[in-house]
Amino acid sequence: MEGALSASGSPLVQVLCGLGGSGKTAIALELVSRRLARAQQVWWVDARQEATLEAGLGAVARQVGVSEDQLRAGDTADVLWSYLAQYKRPWLLVVDNADEPALLDGPGRLREGTGWIRLPADSRGTVLITTRDSTPQTWGSAFRLHPVHPLIGDHVGDAAQILRDHAGETAGPSSDAQRLAQRLGGLPLALRLAGTYLADANKVPAAYREPGTPVDFRSYQAALDRGLEHVDRDKVIAQTWAMSVKLLNQRGLPLAQPLLRLIATFADAPLPYTLLLTPHTLAAAGELADLDGPGVWRLLTALAGLGLIDLQPAGSGALPTLRVHPLVRDASLDQAALGTAINALHSAAFADEIGIPEDPDYWDHWRLLQPHALDLFHRATATELPSQRITDAASAACLAARYLQIKGLYGQARSELETILAHERDILGDTHTNALSTRHELAVVLRELGEVDGARSELEAVLAHRRDALGDTHPDTLITRFELAVVLHGLGEVDRARSELEAVLAHQRDTLGDTHLETLTTRHDLAVVLHELGEVDRARSELEAVLAHRRDALGDTHPHTFTTRHAFAILLRDLGEVDRARSELEAVLAHRCDTLGDTHPYTLTARHDLAVVLHELGEVDRARSELEAVHAHQRDVPGDARPNTRVTR
Repeated sequence: MEGALSASGSPLVQVLCGLGGSGKTAIALELVSRRLARAQQVWWVDARQEATLEAGLGAVARQVGVSEDQLRAGDTADVLWSYLAQYKRPWLLVVDNADEPALLDGPGRLREGTGWIRLPADSRGTVLITTRDSTPQTWGSAFRLHPVHPLIGDHVGDAAQILRDHAGETAGPSSDAQRLAQRLGGLPLALRLAGTYLADANKVPAAYREPGTPVDFRSYQAALDRGLEHVDRDKVIAQTWAMSVKLLNQRGLPLAQPLLRLIATFADAPLPYTLLLTPHTLAAAGELADLDGPGVWRLLTALAGLGLIDLQPAGSGALPTLRVHPLVRDASLDQAALGTAINALHSAAFADEIGIPEDPDYWDHWRLLQPHALDLFHRATATELPSQRITDAASAACLAARYLQIKGLYGQARSELETILAHERDILGDTHTNALSTRHELAVVLRELGEVDGARSELEAVLAHRRDALGDTHPDTLITRFELAVVLHGLGEVDRARSELEAVLAHQRDTLGDTHLETLTTRHDLAVVLHELGEVDRARSELEAVLAHRRDALGDTHPHTFTTRHAFAILLRDLGEVDRARSELEAVLAHRCDTLGDTHPYTLTARHDLAVVLHELGEVDRARSELEAVHAHQRDVPGDARPNTRVTR
């Protein structure tokens, strides 16, 4: 970009576009300095208002030789560009703060080349515009847009240096400066204000400082986390965003501000807007409730056009997301929008088209929804929202915790479920359907963590309540009986586990059929129990049947298909078919590495079982290598990592 802008001429009008405070004017000033150093002619015009724009361009016209009579004739734009075409010296015209491009139309149209700003006639002239509007459709083909981004990612070191240059050495080490720079989103305006704030604070003797005044990078960040108003007392940063919002109001988009407030209420994470900001999810969002799809999209693109949000395109097979600059979030955050955000999230999480967290087809959805669900739940419980809103937030958070469990993050899932359960018990009571469902999910996580006694206690309690309220054959009762059987198996009570699984299976066959996915799950686990009881022929027959049905219903690459292949491989090993067992386990391991990652507990289990088979085949060195890899990761992976054998609801 620097090369294109610093050249003495360009066939296109150059446009520096980006978020307010991102440094567009500073870049323009640097280019002005370089041009002046080469004795070139430079003009600077303020385009914030129509009056300043016309006055500035009128002054330029006089300097290039336009007479007062020609100016009074009313064709100033045509005359100005006619004279500029004949101007002999290299020149640069900077049009600063052109945040409302419509002002540049003047007597004609900017995009048609008849407005105030036009293409230079030859390479002696350069036109540079700074603006918040980065929408290509606004400018047209004669304008080359150069986005000016905050100093984040690979440039965070530069952002930290700006802080240190302004704040001085007493404000803290470079590591603290980098953390604060990241928190400020690398915005040059905010970096300069923060550095200057700290430098000024440290000039005041400690005895005269206001209590709690930040004096270093760390305390400044802590104050910012408590609220932007604690460090932006002159409202310089807040007014920067307010100017952009005012501009959208002037363009006839009054709903842009409430939508931005809603967006800022979600977590500081990529926001899947096609899931959370739709006419369906906004149906109860007050003034946003009447928006249709095109209306929502118009507002999103308008916000993005001024840099208030960043619309990130979808990758291959992924969902599109948006991000909000951290300080835009701080300035726009409105706790009154929390209930609306929870309602939108709940509507999205329980929509038919989203799918459950256990379904691999929807893992990408839940990867994006999970941080928002948990963040909104925790914030809801810290406010005085109506109990129904907290209940809705808890329900969505429970789904998010189930996603964490599927991804093998058992400790985090447990912590979230325990918190959810505590609030559900307080609001709904210990035996409410929601509380029982959360206790059930918590028991599953406890089992995965190896706390089988705790899992058993929870499941027995849930089962008693469900039998009393729903009956012995209700689907919810049956799924709890199934999970209890799995735990009993883990505790060594194999005969009782078999009895429970056979009872559950009988009901499922009667009501769901022999090849329903939940029936297949029970058949799978019953086969594993039969294998352990020594009934290998029946176990093999069941696993082969389940595998065939799962392949037919779910496909060869579904995780549950590979779960049965894993169990079948262990059976083959015990039957002496070691080569075939090896082949199956290698396929299982490759799939789990690809879908779950190298350190997921189920991946480690497959690696361990493959190592055992390799040892039996005499490949001792490779077996040792695989086992060492497992042991290296087990310190960081809690739980017993038993392969998942269920398909949850």
